[in-house]
Amino acid sequence: MSTIGLRKEAKILVIEDERPFRELLEMELARSGYQVDTAGDGAEGLDKYRQEVFNVVLLDMRMPGMDGVEVLKQMRSESTLPEVIVFTGHGTIETAVECIKHGAYDYLTKPVKLDELEMVIDKACEKNRLRLENINLKLEINKLDQHRIVGKSQVIQKVLDTVRRWGATDEHVLICGESGVGKELFARAVHDASRRASKPFVTVNCGRLSANTAESELFGHVQGAFTGASKGRAGLFELADTGTLFMDEVSEMPLDVQVKLLRILETSTFRRMGGNHDIRVNVRFVFASNKKLEECVNRGEFREDLFHRINLLPINIPPLRERAEDIIPLAYYFLKTANEGGSANWEITEEAMAALTAYSWPGNVRELRNTIRRASILATEPVISSDLLPFAPPKTVLLPAANGSSETVSLPLWVVERDHIQRVLEKVEGNKSKAAKVLEIDRKTLYTKLERYGLAV
Repeated sequence: MSTIGLRKEAKILVIEDERPFRELLEMELARSGYQVDTAGDGAEGLDKYRQEVFNVVLLDMRMPGMDGVEVLKQMRSESTLPEVIVFTGHGTIETAVECIKHGAYDYLTKPVKLDELEMVIDKACEKNRLRLENINLKLEINKLDQHRIVGKSQVIQKVLDTVRRWGATDEHVLICGESGVGKELFARAVHDASRRASKPFVTVNCGRLSANTAESELFGHVQGAFTGASKGRAGLFELADTGTLFMDEVSEMPLDVQVKLLRILETSTFRRMGGNHDIRVNVRFVFASNKKLEECVNRGEFREDLFHRINLLPINIPPLRERAEDIIPLAYYFLKTANEGGSANWEITEEAMAALTAYSWPGNVRELRNTIRRASILATEPVISSDLLPFAPPKTVLLPAANGSSETVSLPLWVVERDHIQRVLEKVEGNKSKAAKVLEIDRKTLYTKLERYGLAV
């Protein structure tokens, strides 16, 4: 990122008791492109530190009341995210060592040269940016293995159009769909389509948060907030500042935490666990649920006011069985990712293709991905055949032979169904209505099976 871009995004807090110097720093740093706030003493500085998310703090060591060392200790006990640069008029080695020991990024001796100060601030901002990126990367260890939405069906293209429209706004989004349809992937697509695309994308699975850990994970905590809280910690809301926070399985969030989430959505402020100061953040939320939240509201498991607040821009992801034409492109894509890009030599037999498209995929895209990975591991050559698919084992069935007798053969069940449908169509000379009546299924189901099996529609 360029220095100009970094400065526009950098929030600086100046804590300095000498008014002329404080106002000079505010004016010159703002002129250089930084976002600047100031405080005249340690107590005021701590209040502002708790209420806003800063990247760099400029802290004077000698102030009336609470001196800079005490302020630094208190800051570091509550959050280690901002970088702290200290000013001292007494540039002794002892003072510098003490400041660094308590978590200061660097120190400068008064009188401070503006160009030297800006150089140190820029380095501190870059370190702060990298620190936040590193934290967010660690949070994303379990993210999806691929970041492309593959699909040519009309229903998925319609969803992508909605993603692009909703992404361009700054309102919160609710993504609904069965487990395994790829809700996190679509959440990332919303983020990538927004003005926040270059900002943090932080994920949290609400289903993994217990009533005891939810507040600390989401809001962070101050030192001593509970037994074992020896240091303060920033929560996910704070880490997602200026970016997007993806809250998966939001229906599983404890009711008491739902109340606090609603407050954040309405005020953009929250308090750390054990804290007594509001912290302001700029976060865009994307929520996801594999349950129908309306039913959760009726059962008293989800707050109605929160549901109406997050349901402003809904996106419904269809299950894989409703977009069968996407199955084969997805299968080839997963072959590519499972075999280090060497999918060019892989093939899928016609029988395997038919089996893949005929299967109902209760686990959706996730199940398809795992099925293709397993098949590619089991294959002795770069060919996916139907015998490698766990849901299409050979079935022993009794079929009528040409001479009117019966013969026992081993065929996959889907082959039996396909051939039977084809024979019925031939007998009724292609009349779909008559075929549906003979098969005792409705026309819609027949057309779905004809498409899946590659028969003439």
